[in-house]
Amino acid sequence: MPAKIDFLKAAAPVKKVVEITSFAGIDLSSAPADIDRKRSPDAPNMMPDSKGNPVKRPGFSFLEKLPGRINGSFSLGEKKIIHSGNSLFLEGEKIWEGMADELSSGRVVGDRLFIFDGFEALVFDGNDVHPICDVAYVPTVLISKNADECVRKTVLKGDGTSTEFVLEQIPAEIISVKKGETEAEYSLLEEKLVLKTAPAENEEITVEARYENEPGGMLKEEFNLLSRRWKESFLCETGTEQNFTLSQENLSEEAVRAWVMNENGEMEEKTEGEDFSVDREKGKISFAEAIPKTPITGTDNLVIEAAKYFEGYENKINFCRKSITYDSGGASTRIFVCGNPFEKQRDYWCAANDPTYWPDTYYSDITNETSEIIGYSIIEGYLATHIAPALDGRSVVLRKAEIDDLGNAVFPIFKHLQGEEAFAPDSFVYMEKEPLFITKRGVYAVTAEDISGEKYTQNRSFFINKALCAEPELKNAFCVKWKQFYVISVSGKLYLLDTSRRSYQRGEPLSSFQYECYLWENIPARILWEENGELFFGDGEGNIGKFIEGKFSDNGKVIDAFWTIPDFAGDTFWKNKTIRTVALELAPYPQNKVRLEVKIGGFWKVLEEWMDKISYFSWGAINWENFTWNGNPTPRTVTLKTKIKKFDKVGFRIVCDEAEKAFGLYGFSVEYIEKGRFKK
Repeated sequence: MPAKIDFLKAAAPVKKVVEITSFAGIDLSSAPADIDRKRSPDAPNMMPDSKGNPVKRPGFSFLEKLPGRINGSFSLGEKKIIHSGNSLFLEGEKIWEGMADELSSGRVVGDRLFIFDGFEALVFDGNDVHPICDVAYVPTVLISKNADECVRKTVLKGDGTSTEFVLEQIPAEIISVKKGETEAEYSLLEEKLVLKTAPAENEEITVEARYENEPGGMLKEEFNLLSRRWKESFLCETGTEQNFTLSQENLSEEAVRAWVMNENGEMEEKTEGEDFSVDREKGKISFAEAIPKTPITGTDNLVIEAAKYFEGYENKINFCRKSITYDSGGASTRIFVCGNPFEKQRDYWCAANDPTYWPDTYYSDITNETSEIIGYSIIEGYLATHIAPALDGRSVVLRKAEIDDLGNAVFPIFKHLQGEEAFAPDSFVYMEKEPLFITKRGVYAVTAEDISGEKYTQNRSFFINKALCAEPELKNAFCVKWKQFYVISVSGKLYLLDTSRRSYQRGEPLSSFQYECYLWENIPARILWEENGELFFGDGEGNIGKFIEGKFSDNGKVIDAFWTIPDFAGDTFWKNKTIRTVALELAPYPQNKVRLEVKIGGFWKVLEEWMDKISYFSWGAINWENFTWNGNPTPRTVTLKTKIKKFDKVGFRIVCDEAEKAFGLYGFSVEYIEKGRFKK
């Protein structure tokens, strides 16, 4: 007799649960099957909250519109300067025009802002803007110089027999020779003075003569690349000096100035055309009266200031656009500039605490003419200069600040590093403990550990590399630090690297860790800047935008935000799965609305939508469409009874795509069973 089958004892399918309560960023680089469940393969316009949970990003509003595309944003104290088109604006008012309509850089040293646009370097002092050339420091190039000639008296003594006397220097002209008070007859043979009759023993002979002088002088300062003017000082010790020659000929038509020390030791200015005349071709200055003898022994008592056009000097600095501040001890007292299209391999630096003074010897050829300087970063107190194409693979040149034997600051090259070449000139940003910059292979860092070796291999953007490196405008990417984020603006998108959250599990094999990443879409940012912890941007139409916490639309337009759960295939990929329950834990907002969608067979469909059930009452955010008296602001759990059956894998995404509606995901879970083989 056949055995009876007891159906009540048949094993029921085991219910299984998948739960995600800890989230990370996006992963746009891994294969779908390799993406960790805590990351999303597609999650536009999301960012992490303080605990790392994904929330909808803040929206932006346009604050003002200027007439040209936004090229730069700078601050000096409480004053805000915007470079729009070819002009500078202070609090919306135009204060300068005639700039290059290109991206610019600005650096603050002391109480002044210095702006470099690749056309003409400018300085803003808090009230006015000037070309640096107009207010440039005038260096004193030479000191303790001699006049062209002077009159000196020499006293000789006779021995009763000699008629010949040797003078210390051949005179240009003998004015008089006297025995006592009587004129003596004489002849001159080179430096020998020959008297007609020998003077008596110990008789004094006074010779008054005019002598030509060697220019002499000592180097004090270098010529200033941004100034046509310079000074030279002279020591007049006899009170007979009238003619003076400068170190340069062919002076410009600009006025020559001169100051003479009076008997009180004070410098008094003299006037060209009244007190002195100028031979500009020869660089000679002639005074109507002799300069009085210096009242302070050994101290220069004449200063002459002149001007000459040194062809190409000003444009060496004016044509630079990239800049950084650097000096010994980490001080920001000097500006280094580069980017001159005619000197791509060279950079320049200014005097300490004075960016109006650019000595003509303060430069360095970092590479040869086949490469160019891309930008700068600071690494452990060293100045890292990035070049491309790299020389023998060496793409970073390290310099350090030192003081030479004469007490001058010098910046010698002490090391080269090999690694990926920097690619985007406006991507250099110092983040917390390391500088970041963009290469063709993603975002890289040079760490302190790299300095002790020969190579750097620290890629930090594995999770977005595939998408980021495919951006056609990557070379024009503009980057900024905002809170803990390294923000990349490129092609209407913002890529965010969260430097406070690191992943040590995967990524580039030679990198010690990766940053969690996020992607924002439909952001028309040309440049970005942070101000008081808030993120601003300027676009190509002259608009100034600001991201506003608690705002969930972009200047009135809807933000499409969603978080996609990686495709779910259960414990055994080839078995049929059936899902009966889906649960979400959502962040609380006064205006909350989300939609749960499922993807089966490559197509998305809506499962459920929640609005008032996940919102709470707030007087400041009343909206009658999803009005609720519920005042509970704690996280909301919602569950959905459903039946998604006989699939091998399934995808979910939680969507918030309505204006001024918020969204934050704290947890996601599905309950399912597996039974039977999957058959398509």
